[in-house]
Amino acid sequence: MSAPHAGGPGPSAPPPPRWVWVALSCLLPKEEIHLIRSELEELYALTTARHGAVEARRRVLRQWRGYPARLLWARLRGGSADARRASGGTRPWPTPTALRQSARSLARAPLLTGTIVATVGLGIAGCTAIFSLIDALYLRPLPYPDADRVMAIFTDAPPNRFPFSVVDLQALEAGQTSFAAVGAYGRSRRTLITDAGAESIATVEVTPGLLDVLGLAPLAGRLPGEVDGQPGAAPTVMVTDGFARRVLGRTGVDAVGASLVLDGETWQVLGVLPDALGPLAREVQVLPTLRLEPPTRKGPFFLRPFGRLREGVSPATAAAELRVLNAQLFPLWADSYTDQSASWGLMPIAHSIRGDVGRLLALVLAAVGTVLLIALANAANLLVARQRARAAELAVRAALGATPARIRAHLFTESLLLAGGGVLVGLVAARAAIAMLPLIASRYVQGAEDATLSANAVLFALGLSALSALVFVLVPAVHDRRGRRWILDLRAGGRGGTERRAQQRVQRLLVAAQVALVMPLLASAVLLLRTFVALERVDPGFDVERLVSMQVSLSPTAYPDRLDRQRFWDAALVRLEALPGVERVALASERPPDDVNDINNFDLEDRPTAPGEPARLAAWVGVGPGFFETMGIPLREGRSFTSADRTDDAPPVLVADEAWARRNYAGETALGRRLYTGGQTSGPRASVVGVVASVPYQGIGASDLGALYAPSDNGFGDAFLLVRASGDADAVAAAVQDALRRLDPTLPVSDVASGPALLQGSLARPRHLTLLAAVFAGVALILSVVGIYGVTANAVQRRRGDIAVRLALGGQPGTVLGVTLREGLQVALTGLAVGALATLLITRGLTGLLYGVSPADPLALGAAGALLLLVSLVATLVPALRAVRLDPATVLRGE
Repeated sequence: MSAPHAGGPGPSAPPPPRWVWVALSCLLPKEEIHLIRSELEELYALTTARHGAVEARRRVLRQWRGYPARLLWARLRGGSADARRASGGTRPWPTPTALRQSARSLARAPLLTGTIVATVGLGIAGCTAIFSLIDALYLRPLPYPDADRVMAIFTDAPPNRFPFSVVDLQALEAGQTSFAAVGAYGRSRRTLITDAGAESIATVEVTPGLLDVLGLAPLAGRLPGEVDGQPGAAPTVMVTDGFARRVLGRTGVDAVGASLVLDGETWQVLGVLPDALGPLAREVQVLPTLRLEPPTRKGPFFLRPFGRLREGVSPATAAAELRVLNAQLFPLWADSYTDQSASWGLMPIAHSIRGDVGRLLALVLAAVGTVLLIALANAANLLVARQRARAAELAVRAALGATPARIRAHLFTESLLLAGGGVLVGLVAARAAIAMLPLIASRYVQGAEDATLSANAVLFALGLSALSALVFVLVPAVHDRRGRRWILDLRAGGRGGTERRAQQRVQRLLVAAQVALVMPLLASAVLLLRTFVALERVDPGFDVERLVSMQVSLSPTAYPDRLDRQRFWDAALVRLEALPGVERVALASERPPDDVNDINNFDLEDRPTAPGEPARLAAWVGVGPGFFETMGIPLREGRSFTSADRTDDAPPVLVADEAWARRNYAGETALGRRLYTGGQTSGPRASVVGVVASVPYQGIGASDLGALYAPSDNGFGDAFLLVRASGDADAVAAAVQDALRRLDPTLPVSDVASGPALLQGSLARPRHLTLLAAVFAGVALILSVVGIYGVTANAVQRRRGDIAVRLALGGQPGTVLGVTLREGLQVALTGLAVGALATLLITRGLTGLLYGVSPADPLALGAAGALLLLVSLVATLVPALRAVRLDPATVLRGE
């Protein structure tokens, strides 16, 4: 079979893929595309003759696929490939002269330049600030050697995860072979007593081995050894170098062996650690050594263990060993722990530190990124309009001999300068935003204070700047595909109808994209606002007005047993109730709505948990006399506690709240039900004697496990002091603290808060998220309004002559107004329709952040759409009214 003659009849070359055809249509006129196709037809015929049809098809398709990238690179470098070949090539980067000329050109349009640089810069700043947080949490290595081998270990009882008990930790240390070292810590507050007085400080109590697991080495002294953690061992403590300087007045070796008084007990300093202890001991300067007493039951669960994997041991192997150890341990303590479904699990230490903030950060970054995209679309719209407004200038340049490549290079340089200005503004604003991150996010994101404008963050900002430059170049390039448009425009007297329609299409597309991007942001803001309003309406179950609370810790040395603590509190409460402005006073082990440390498991006598089922859980609150009356918690059923319930020989009784009753006895009474606590099947059962209103202890709107209240005789070591005031709560709080200091000058008082402050603190996260979403949505809405107004105003300006003729010939202003409004609203409605579909998908990511409203809530979505449509109408109406007020005679004389 003879090969066809090149250029004559022969087999047809394969057409370009669809995406290639679309890209070429954006970059080239149709006649140039047809020319490329003719060249490839010849290539196909020649290659078929020499290598066969399969190879010819492969080569032609490869050529088709390479054209868009080559043309785009040619466009970025300032001209077409043909133009560069004819001129011998151009510089890939602008010259200093070109930079100066472009800078002067931009300086002549300060409003446009400032608007683009400011909006894009702020968008880059927001994205960079959030990325810096992601960088600190996910990309930057932890300050522990070989941190990827350090595993956090936990009790896994889906959907919950718990710390270890002493029994668990001792079994782990004795039976494991996968870890080179194992250790644990527990958090606590202790009273530091110095010559300056008493101070309540946060401490991390560590077992011997934990600091080895983390790879922390002392600056002086030694780490705790096994003997230091034995029962009855002398109390020892590690301190940071900063603490040694500030409190002990010593540094390095001089601080080793010094004495420290914690809770009235003297502790000896074993060693001095660096100030930077990493995220596990953030803002902690004192690390007492845990001396664990032999356990009598499986609980309580307060230890957080970590292990360093041995060389060659995988996390999966260690996890399998943990499950085996737990299964072996369970029958040994079955009398005190009945949750057979719970097992042991592990995760990398980085995951345990980060928690579940990844999704929240991703949502915030997506929101800021959307604002940046809207800003870029708005900027591109302004540049298209500016390019059209400069048609006469560019036509004169072309008429004087400037090649299309030279003109494009000039426009490209302007885009680079705008993007460069945006990134400079972005970096300055990002630095300020990053400095504010700890103030805003530290209570929700552990490690927010570690965010810095790092090299990664700067590279990220530069990447966004490159994206901005690409948009600034491409959008006008897509609008202007013809190399000689400026000469044609000069010949036409500035009336290029086809080009104007192309410009209008590009601008309309950009504005529709802006509206589509605004819709999800606006809907998310409305959903979060409805969530916040719903949370504010939640009944906290107690009277927050005129309530004052504070945390008080009694020294175990000064008050060594329960009777000592009871005598102190009995005397103190009598004195406090006698203060002016004090109505009632009571004590409790926990404080609503967020301060709960005791989540305990229990089982019901009449409905025991079946094997394999997760244990029942509830917040466990010890309360002194008068607690319900002081807090203003109403009794719903049964009775409250009496003095007889607080005697040593009284049968155990409990008061449950309504949430607990609904969770365990829906539709039935909870009175008289008997249960045993902590998984202990042996021992006395506690009876429920009353039901009170539900009070949240895990946050307003959080999944409520319910609460069980146990009577106490005021033998608390650490307690929340609750005061009901009859007058000024702040004055009463000051008087109470003064009275406590007179009773015991070494008594530390902390966490002083009024009832409204507690409630507002619980709502801080949804409030901040709502404000953040509102800011993002507001900025995006303003940018979209500017875009809609600009397109409509440009259309009115372009059609001034037509409108004037229509009005001069008797056309009604209402008709002109209607046409103008219809054109503007068509763009907004197109974007709104696309945005509504995107919103239904995007708002699903908010599920875990919403309360009392669904992600597809029709009221929220309708409100967002209506608001967007309203502002679009206003943005279109202003230039439309200006159009109908034109004076036809004046316009026609000018034309």
